[in-house]
Amino acid sequence: MATLNVTHTETITLNGQQFGGTNTLSISGINNVDKRIVTVPQSEIILASFSTAVAAGTYNEANVRYVRITNLDSTNHLYLVFKNEYNNECCMKLDKGQTFVYNADLASGLIDTMLANQLPLGFNETTGDCANATDDVTGITATNRIIPGLRVSSAAITASGASVGATTPVYDASNGYRATAHTLVTRHATTGAETASNATGNEDNDQTYAAGFGDLVEITAEADAGSIQVEILVASV
Repeated sequence: MATLNVTHTETITLNGQQFGGTNTLSISGINNVDKRIVTVPQSEIILASFSTAVAAGTYNEANVRYVRITNLDSTNHLYLVFKNEYNNECCMKLDKGQTFVYNADLASGLIDTMLANQLPLGFNETTGDCANATDDVTGITATNRIIPGLRVSSAAITASGASVGATTPVYDASNGYRATAHTLVTRHATTGAETASNATGNEDNDQTYAAGFGDLVEITAEADAGSIQVEILVASV
């Protein structure tokens, strides 16, 4: 067991004045470090997978504390795609010589660290009904933005930190696939396990949705041109 020390230093002088700085993060309890150089082609490949248990090419999501990806190429950029447990994805461009650090939670790893959507993550829904005293919100008609992982609250929801669980979708020509109802869940801070989170039974048609999180499950990469060598380091407890 060891401590991983990460030091980030900027050095720049403009007009005789130093604007740089140094910040250091110490991560204790590290038991495993995996460092690889991967050749990335002009087609998407998996750099790392994360799940609830260790397997070939897969890390235990709860144990990961630090992920670093460095583009070793001197000419070309690449695309990094991050996918969470709900199949939401986001893409980042990593230019030549640059480094991307994915910041894990220092207590629970990659659990509840990522959510993405093509629409705003914060909004109000004025038609959903919490009056049935069960672990769901029904009668949603106004939005196609409700996705699993969003945090949700209202006067009828008593559980702190309730979030959207499974959704009941329909399809229409105007909105595409959208949720007409969804369950309420709370998630264990360390394991990510979901449990039902009931409303109070008082009618409330005004829910507030905000950015929530899902578990990071996969990082993929694709080169813009040629073949690019990428260094990836994953440190786990």
